[in-house]
Amino acid sequence: MSDPAPVPPYASASVGARLDRLLGPDGRTVIVALDHALATGQAAGLDDPAGVLAEIADAGADAAILTPGAARLRAGAAGALPWFLTADYYATSVDAGTPGDEELHGVLWSAEHAAALGADGIKCLWIHGQTDPERHLRSLRQVARLMEDAHRAGLPVMVEAVLWGPRLAPGFEQDGELVANAARMAFELGADLIKVAMPHDVTPLQRVARSVPVPIVAMGGPAHDPRVLFTHVRRVLDAGLAGVALGRNVWKAERPGRMVAALRALVHDGASDADALALLRHGGGA
Repeated sequence: MSDPAPVPPYASASVGARLDRLLGPDGRTVIVALDHALATGQAAGLDDPAGVLAEIADAGADAAILTPGAARLRAGAAGALPWFLTADYYATSVDAGTPGDEELHGVLWSAEHAAALGADGIKCLWIHGQTDPERHLRSLRQVARLMEDAHRAGLPVMVEAVLWGPRLAPGFEQDGELVANAARMAFELGADLIKVAMPHDVTPLQRVARSVPVPIVAMGGPAHDPRVLFTHVRRVLDAGLAGVALGRNVWKAERPGRMVAALRALVHDGASDADALALLRHGGGA
């Protein structure tokens, strides 16, 4: 009797094919998140979102995370840029673009709507560290239901598993064991791509990255000095992560396109953090 066919790591062949569009040929990816203004309103660095989108596309970003509004700005090279629809909303205040101490989270758009908009995938949050267990369960059910609908529509799901709940934030958002647990739980839930924080200790996350057959990418959080950012990125890539999904660290950069080129060198070419910094500063190697 012949050996059984290997089980694909994704929900279906169509989901896997869509995900392949969001990754480079090497299975690695540089994703740029341009969905922040949904919660913040006007944001320095995103005053010209169409210009940023065009610049990152020209620089070779593998994919973007967009809102329905931002998706309308895709034209030229950006028109061919694969993208995730950010399906949910997270903010800390009901006042327009103003931070506060509330926690507001809910799914806004369906998988059917994402497919109708032409998205290649869906991104949603799974927030750990809730004080109220029922709120945690609601978040879990939202992700599970959206994933079920997305897979039915043939769309891959990126689960952004974050430690933002009041029991954990801000002291434990980069705790190595907790980040690794959140990543593994997202895989068990059925995520096709997992987005997590860059932990202080990468060893636990390294074990997860080696044991699950789906890509894990690192988020960046607030904008860092590029020297610090590239050191962190190189560290998580060496631990087995498949790339990055960064927002503010790209579109707050003086030259977003050059930042994307530097990140591509790290992710796809195995460049050192020093070489990436030279590319960012001078447009060439060290």
